[in-house]
Amino acid sequence: MTTLRLRWAPMLLGLSASLWAQPAPATPSLLAGKWKFDATRSTELSPWKTYDLTIALDGTSVTIDRKLAWGRRDYSDRLALDLARSDNTVPLAYWPDNRHLGAYVGDDKTKRIRATLLDGGRILRLSSDLTLDTQQGPRAVNVLSDYKVSANGAVLTLTELRSTRNRPVVYVFTRAQ
Repeated sequence: MTTLRLRWAPMLLGLSASLWAQPAPATPSLLAGKWKFDATRSTELSPWKTYDLTIALDGTSVTIDRKLAWGRRDYSDRLALDLARSDNTVPLAYWPDNRHLGAYVGDDKTKRIRATLLDGGRILRLSSDLTLDTQQGPRAVNVLSDYKVSANGAVLTLTELRSTRNRPVVYVFTRAQ
């Protein structure tokens, strides 16, 4: 029995070796774009009423812009991550996801994030570790965030699982025109 070596496979298939070695062309991720919050299909946002989301992907870089608001009060942040790094440490001056918990950003004021694109770029998974100050003292918290776009690219669902909660927080967005 003869075993074919992989280096000969392109020639046997009638392909040049240079074509065989080239990666497939990159397709733009459906995650990229501006997203509008759908409050009727989402977990309540308190202390916010609106949530605008923009996701940009460029090579191994992903940027997430959020704008949260309620009346005259608003908050904006930008999260820039390098997907090629195993860990991204980002400054965290304020924790806007405080849901009337009496928990605030800990003394180190940083968040460590591991970011991964899955399913051909349809899912962005963030595993974030931070320390919160509570009445009982410092508390290590992990938040697993899955940004998942629908197959047709029209709906984005953000599911957050927090180590401190039994139930996930689910935010649904529609693509902004």
